[in-house]
Amino acid sequence: MTCETFRITRMDGRSNQQVILDAVKGGEPGRVYTYQELADVLSKGTGRSYTIQDVQGIVRQAGPRLSKEQARALQNVATVGYRLAHAGEHCKLALIHTRKSEVQLHRGFELLSNVRMDEMDANQRQAHEGHLLITAALYQNQRMMWKKQQLVETALESLKARVDAIAPVCVV
Repeated sequence: MTCETFRITRMDGRSNQQVILDAVKGGEPGRVYTYQELADVLSKGTGRSYTIQDVQGIVRQAGPRLSKEQARALQNVATVGYRLAHAGEHCKLALIHTRKSEVQLHRGFELLSNVRMDEMDANQRQAHEGHLLITAALYQNQRMMWKKQQLVETALESLKARVDAIAPVCVV
């Protein structure tokens, strides 16, 4: 088996992730970057064309760096591209990711729960049961955290509504 070596494809040596980071750096929150625009930026200087799927994968990979290095997030705009999220939207985006992770964890739990144990040897069963215990604990913990988060959000909304009701009285 041969191992393909890494080759720099841009004259400036930047990775695809870095190209995306550079493209959105200094962008105004709310600005939309189309798939075509990002594909063009990625293609520049490479002689390669990028598909929508390529762009999606590269943006997904660049997400953690964008968050850490620029304190920014890109939100998918269906069939269009990505929008640079406002700082106040990061919480909403985090909740979306949290909900998706809960769904995926539930799917994993269901997959591990519904299996034909008689088709496994003793070692496979033991490993499977260990994975099931860990996944079940993670799933239950996440469900409890989600419920607590919902309670906190409800309380905050209630508090905000009360403050909004009182606020006009306090204005001089």
